[in-house]
Parts: sequence; C-alpha cells; structure tokens
Amino acid sequence: MKDSVSLILSGCFVAVLAWASWHWWGEYFTLAILAIVLLQYAVDNFQLRRQVRGLIAERDSRERKDALRRVVRSLVALGEKKGRG
Repeated sequence: MKDSVSLILSGCFVAVLAWASWHWWGEYFTLAILAIVLLQYAVDNFQLRRQVRGLIAERDSRERKDALRRVVRSLVALGEKKGRG
C-alpha cells in the first residue's frame, strides 16, 4: 500500500512538472529536456547491458570450471575403481 501511494504521488508530481515546463518554458525547452532525459536513459541502458554481459560471461566461466571439476572427479573415481578391481 505504501509503495502504491508513493508511486501515485510521484506520478502526480511529474505530471504537474511536465505541465509547468510546457506552460511556462515553452515547447522547445521541454523538448530539449526530453531529449536530454532520453539520451541519459540510452547511456544508462548501454552501461547496464555491458554489465549484464560481463555477469553472464562470469557465470558461464564458473559453470565450465565446475563441469571440468566434475569430469576430473569422475575420471579419478573410475581410475580408483579400476585399480581396486
């Protein structure tokens, strides 16, 4: 409930701010602010994608190492079993 109220209040605040910028500063200033915000979102999205790619590569590397360890353990266990038999 608390989150939804704060979301509604922030939405109302942004709506009032958008109206005020359009009303008092004009169309071109508002479009310039919009372009700056969109550019910032694009840069942030690019950075997040790069970070996610790095995390995925790290996870894949870890999984390959774990798979290799399992294979080596299996081979060692087979070798020990053959040595006993």
